[in-house]
Amino acid sequence: MKTHRLINDPSEVKLEEMGGVSSIMRNEKTRIAFLSLLASVSITIMNAVAWLLTGSLAVLAETMHTTLDILVTTITLVAVGVGSKPPDKEHPYGHGKAESIGGLFGSLFIIVTGILIGYESAERLIMRVPFSPDPVAAVVMVIAIIIDLNRSRALKNAAIKWNSRALEADSYHFMSDVAISASVIALIIMGKLMDLLSPGLFNIWGTVLDSLLAFGIVIYFSIIGVRLIRTSIDELMDRTSEDLVRRATTAAMSVPGVLAVKDVKARRVGSMAHIEITIGVSDHLDVSDAHRIADNVESAIKRDVGSSMVMVHIEPMLRERIEKALAGVEDPVLVNVHELNIVNSPSGVVVSMHAVIKSDAKLEDVDRAIKKIESSIKGVVPDARVWVHVEPDKSVINVNEIRDLANAVSSKYGGYVGDVQVINVHDVDVMRVLVYLPPGIDVVTAHNVATEIESEIAKAYSMSHHVIVSVLPRNETPKLNRARVG
Repeated sequence: MKTHRLINDPSEVKLEEMGGVSSIMRNEKTRIAFLSLLASVSITIMNAVAWLLTGSLAVLAETMHTTLDILVTTITLVAVGVGSKPPDKEHPYGHGKAESIGGLFGSLFIIVTGILIGYESAERLIMRVPFSPDPVAAVVMVIAIIIDLNRSRALKNAAIKWNSRALEADSYHFMSDVAISASVIALIIMGKLMDLLSPGLFNIWGTVLDSLLAFGIVIYFSIIGVRLIRTSIDELMDRTSEDLVRRATTAAMSVPGVLAVKDVKARRVGSMAHIEITIGVSDHLDVSDAHRIADNVESAIKRDVGSSMVMVHIEPMLRERIEKALAGVEDPVLVNVHELNIVNSPSGVVVSMHAVIKSDAKLEDVDRAIKKIESSIKGVVPDARVWVHVEPDKSVINVNEIRDLANAVSSKYGGYVGDVQVINVHDVDVMRVLVYLPPGIDVVTAHNVATEIESEIAKAYSMSHHVIVSVLPRNETPKLNRARVG
């Protein structure tokens, strides 16, 4: 049994809605991304002013970074808008990978910009281009820090509410901007203090400190870029999310009626989680009860992970455990066990089966094998009642015996047995028995004769086999392609 439910993001954005600012502002996820874009534009302008005032390479690096933020935030805005669209005919699993694609492009731009800043930093260090600390730049940086703190907090809250990895990444990204801006302010303050302690000292070391700080920013951006690339590629490649697997497993196990959880597959595409999970339930549930448990598992996962597409597969758990227990039973006289039935009676679980025993086994040997079977099952269900029907093993089919069994039945109806064929296909014996009956017998009686013959053969031979009894009028020459009656 499989069941699934798509939990759509209430902030879904239709493709045609992405064209206007008013429609963007009506959607919380895109509204946060759009306001972040406006903030990036404002901060970039302020950083450009600060760089013109100071000539600092570190400030230039930050200006380049915030300029890149405009592009990255624009990509995020488009990606979040497209990724919020619900599934359609062409995209039945949704559009969440749009956010991953946007993140991939943004992270590549971060690394390229870092390389360019690193090159400029090395060139300025070699040329000893002076760095002039300016209080105006510090004021601009403080304003940038305040803006970044506020938009980072807004992005973080939206990411938690909508379970959006793209917005969460932006939140951490802008928190890193706060740390970088604070470092630039610290450099400016350090320059002023050095000038107060020893005029001209900062002229000597300022360029070195500025370049080192710029190198630090490049390294940091490169690490962030590589991490974002890896995350984006993981999502595009449908890499398993260990966190989602753990949370889905815990949520499913908390549902009453779930005996086990296995084969959990979980991945995240944008803000949408895709989860496939197999749960073990009791063998004795009817379809409605099993479906109810599956629904409860979906609801539990939804509460924990948020927007999700969940597929629940149900397997009877007790049968699997009993079959594994029986597979581990070893005894010299035991050939195999088949016809396993598990019944939940008012007095407890009843486990019945047919045990094929070697024909030369003594009763004491049979009793030992049955006790092993009972012990293995009670290890799984301590209070189970175990019923075992013993069958002798007949590994070699005797064609004459098959003919005699068939004749004993057909002769009661005035018939006789013709050709008997036995072939083995993949360890399964296939028997074909031709039976000739009086032509006046009706088809219902002919069917009953065929069924009775098959039953008698099944009693005599307990190994895997397949019996075909073809009934023909006794005055007609048998044809091998004659259709079977019964």
